[in-house]
This record gives sequence, structure tokens and C-alpha cells, in this order.
Amino acid sequence: MAQDEFSDISLNVQTSPVTYQVLRKEKALKRHHEEEKESYTRKKKMHEEDLNVNESDSEKPRGRISSLFGNNPDIPVFAHRVVKPVLEPLFSSQNFGDLPIHPFTVSNLEQNLGLTKLTTVQQKTIPLLLEGKDAFVRSQTGSGKTLVYALPVVEMLQKIRPKLARSDGVQAVVVVPTRELALQTYECFVKLVKSFTWLVPGYLVGGEKRKAEKARLRKGITILVGTPGRLLDHVQHTKALRLDRVCWLVLDEADRLLDMGYEKDIANFIEALNSQQQTESSLQTVLLSATLTSAVEKLAGLTLRSPVFVDAASDVPAEDLVIPQSLTQFYIVTPAKLRLVTLSAFIIWKCQMSEQKKMLVFCATQDMVDYITELMSSVVGQSYDVEFFKLHGSMTQKERTDVFKTFRSADSGVLLCTDVAARGLDLPRVNWIVQFTAPASPSDYVHRVGRTARVGTSGAALLFLTPSELQFLRQLEDRRIRLQEETMERCLKKLQDLGNSSSYLFQSVEVAATALQCQFENAVLERKELHTLACKAYVSWVRFYASYKKEARTAFNFKQVHLGHYAKSFALRDPPSVVGGIGKKYRPRASQDKRGSASAKRRGYSTTKHLETPEFSSGLNPIRKKRRKGKL
Repeated sequence: MAQDEFSDISLNVQTSPVTYQVLRKEKALKRHHEEEKESYTRKKKMHEEDLNVNESDSEKPRGRISSLFGNNPDIPVFAHRVVKPVLEPLFSSQNFGDLPIHPFTVSNLEQNLGLTKLTTVQQKTIPLLLEGKDAFVRSQTGSGKTLVYALPVVEMLQKIRPKLARSDGVQAVVVVPTRELALQTYECFVKLVKSFTWLVPGYLVGGEKRKAEKARLRKGITILVGTPGRLLDHVQHTKALRLDRVCWLVLDEADRLLDMGYEKDIANFIEALNSQQQTESSLQTVLLSATLTSAVEKLAGLTLRSPVFVDAASDVPAEDLVIPQSLTQFYIVTPAKLRLVTLSAFIIWKCQMSEQKKMLVFCATQDMVDYITELMSSVVGQSYDVEFFKLHGSMTQKERTDVFKTFRSADSGVLLCTDVAARGLDLPRVNWIVQFTAPASPSDYVHRVGRTARVGTSGAALLFLTPSELQFLRQLEDRRIRLQEETMERCLKKLQDLGNSSSYLFQSVEVAATALQCQFENAVLERKELHTLACKAYVSWVRFYASYKKEARTAFNFKQVHLGHYAKSFALRDPPSVVGGIGKKYRPRASQDKRGSASAKRRGYSTTKHLETPEFSSGLNPIRKKRRKGKL
């Protein structure tokens, strides 16, 4: 009797060929189901091993993500130059009582703001502004530039007799680049006018309701703070906003105003302001900036008349950048795959094992901020009791204001943000500025780190770089900024030490880092919405990195980026070519070039329709123009 590979099926005279074929197919189908079941069981076991990493068995990490420490580029030794930082004296020898200002102002500064001594830039500038001169002011971040103009504005307006009333309209306009800075500046004026209650500060920013702002304008505002887009909108469409009596114009953070494309809005606003002025000579203008650029100088030429240039570090060349002396600066070099766990280890280290528990983490894009905040909150926040906040330009105005106020009053926490928080913001007790994504230029670096070590307080900054980005350190040294090295091994060792002191037992740094990376990747696998956020964040980062300006590409060269390694830094197990197509909502029409769409997908680009949201937008809805009907 002949037998085939199925031992339980034999041919005999009673078995017809049809019956044999049926039995053969049933056996093959049964074997296929058994193989699928074994494959599912094997994958499930591997997933459970990832969830329950047992470090006591071996010192080497196991499972699917054991490649975390494999195939990484070597970290080169960077040859530092001898750099002498620019020393700009922060405080002068004078007190506020030495200025020709009202005694109530002096006592108010001491009792409510805790200020008695003038900074260098205040000592050089305030007397000139009190004399009625236009000024172009450059000074380091965190040197008290807001008081440079706020104090003279309040002092000069409170002297006017008869006393100003709400019905007299706007007397001073302060233009700032961001909503948070507008709110902060407004609050500074509220404190300064405490002794002069007839002076009324107000602010106009995007995201607020136009109707409510119009009501405030009709009621009367003496000192108006606002962002350019919203100010220009009210100038053009709100009759209650009159500029004919404005005697002060302040442009704060002028370089940022220009960088974010507000040059046209500012020019239109100044044109409207000049057209409504009763006498041209009555307007006193102040322009302030932490960095000096050709665009800022051009703006100064358009707005200032016979200005006095004030530089707190007058003997320093314009190309050199000034960093507060109380700021300690570090950099850390990590392979791309280890960026996420190293950042997490640093946050856990500082928030659990030191008193420096408040930090800002700068990311490249809004999608990165959304994703990393959600990921960190679900993994690090729950395990190590760390509170995470986020701030970027696409949040609603209420969300942004709530986060800004909550984080400013908090004693600890981590604020993940974009460059919307890089200018002018005064966030008390911030210990660390972490730049998870490197800035586009040395001047952007200066503005970011300026959120700590303000007005003489101490602070520290950490810059994340990959081995291919070390050339950025040379760019900083060319501007007289030198950083100390912090090692990835030290950060991860703190993670291991903290784990060993708890219920975990990590035999090595690699095991501790792999276990944390495993938690991140499993969280992304188990939650569909988190996986979608991870894909969006990764795609937005790829677009960002490919858009570095030409002069920055010596350090940030997209051709040297390993997209697969960076995908792992977003806790993704999907290859880059797959990530680009995940979650796409936009499909090209049949009439479009299918070949081009397919080639784009192969290169890892998403066909998702991308909505560009300006980080510093005014928050205004576009005003639709009525179409003119043509003649018949």
C-alpha cells in the first residue's frame, strides 16, 4: 500500500481520488492553522519578555530591541579651542533711588518686585529715555530689558497734568513677538502702575475674542501691549483704537519680530501710527534686541530719529555673543538611537536625585512636543512622579495662558516647548534649559539658554548633539561660546543607580537603558493614538531637519542622517518607509502621477496633506474679501 507525506491518509481500493484530495486539503489547512498559532504564541512571548525584562538572568539586554547599543557610530573626540567668553557686567553700582523718578516707584520696586540695584543696561538707558531721546538697545538676555522702557514710560505718563483719563486713549504702544511675552509685559506694567492707578495697561493678542478686546478698547487703555498681527487688525477694523495721542512706541525683541516675518505688519502699523500723529516730533521710539543683525539695523533706520545706541558690552564686537556669567553650559553627544532614553535618564536624574527640578526642553516641531509630552507623561511621569507640560503655537489661547501661568508658579516640572518660549519669557526658578533639538544658529542658542540664569540667578543648559553634528560646537566657539562635555554614560548610570535603589535590579547600564526603551516602544505599540502621534512627530522632524538653512548644513547635513536610527529615537519599530505612509488622510486623485507618488513613498515621504501652522501666528482668522460682481 503506497503512502504519501500524510501518514494518516492511505490509498486503497475503497478510497476514491476525490476523497483523497479532500483529506489532503483538510490536513494542509490544519497544519497552516497550527503554524499560525505557533507564530502568534512566539510573538506574544517575545512581547511579554519585553514587558517583563528580567535583568537578574544576564547582564546583556535581550529581546527585539537589543540593537539599541549595536551598529552605532563612534563618538569622536572633539578638539576644543581656547575660548575667552564675553564678560558683560550685569549689575551697576547705582540704585533705583539714584534715578530722577517718583519715590513711590522706588518703594514699589523694592517692596513688590524685590529690586534695588540697577543692571548695567538699565543704568545706561533709563536716564537717556527720561530725557526724551530715541534709543536702540542691545543687551544680553535676562538683563532686565523690560524695565529699561517700562519704567520711563510709567514715569513720564504719571507726570502729565491734568492726570490722564481713560478717555484720553492710548499713550504708549509696546510691540512684542509672542502672546506669552505680551502677557508677561502687561503684568509688569500692572505692577509698576500700582502707585498710579489712573494709568491703565491692556494687551491685545491672537486667540482672544475680538469683541471682548474691542470692549476693552472702548472703555479706555493708556498703555497697550500687543503682537503685531492683532494690533494691525484692530488698527484697520476697530474705530475705538485711536493712535493720534501715542507718545511712546516700543519694539521689543526686534530681531525675533523680523525673523518670524512680521516686518510687513510692523511697517504697516508704523505707517498707520505716523499718519494719525498730531505732531511728528511727539513720538518717542525705543527698539530693543539681544542680538544685532542687519535687518534690525534697517528697522532702526525706519523707526528711530537720531537714536542713541546703547550696548551694555560696548567694547565687544557685534559678531560675538554674550552669555550670562552665572550660566553653566554643557553638551552631550549621543548616537541617534539613544537620544530618547538619554533625555529621559537626564530628566529622571535631575528631577529625582537633585534639587534642580524645573526645566525647559526645546523640540523642533509642534508634533514633537505633543508626542514627547504624551509619551513622557505615560511612562516617566507615572513611574517617577514627574509632571510634564507643553507649550507651542497651535494650542488655544486659553491652553497657552493656563500652561504659562501654571508652570511659572510651579516649583518643579518639565515644560516641552518650541521656540515660541525662546524669547523674553521670565520663568522663575528654571534650573535647566535642555535643547533636545539643536538650534538653527548660535544666536538662537543664546536666546534659548537665556530662559535661565536671569538677573544674576544661577542656571545651567544642556545641548543634545549626534556625532555628525559636532561642528555646531565650532560655530559656537567662533562666537566666543564654549560648552563643557557631559557624557551619555553618566546619565544612563544615574538611571541604573535609581533603578537599583527601587524594586528593579539592573546589572548594567545597557540593561537599564534597554528596559526604559522597551517601556517606550511597548507604550507606542499598545496605544494606537500614541503610535499615530509618534509617526506624525517623526515625519515633522524629518521635514524640519531637511530645512536647515544653508549656512547651518555644515553641522546639520541631512545626507548624514540615518533615518532608521532616528525612528528608534521616536520609539518606533516601523521602518522609515512605512512610517511615512501611516495615518495618511489624503489620497492623490487617480489623474495624478501614480509613478511619482509611488517613488515618493519609496523614499520615505508621506503623501499626507501638510498644514503649516506659523509658530508665532497672530491667531486671527482670515478676513474674507467680498468678490466684486462683474458687469453683464
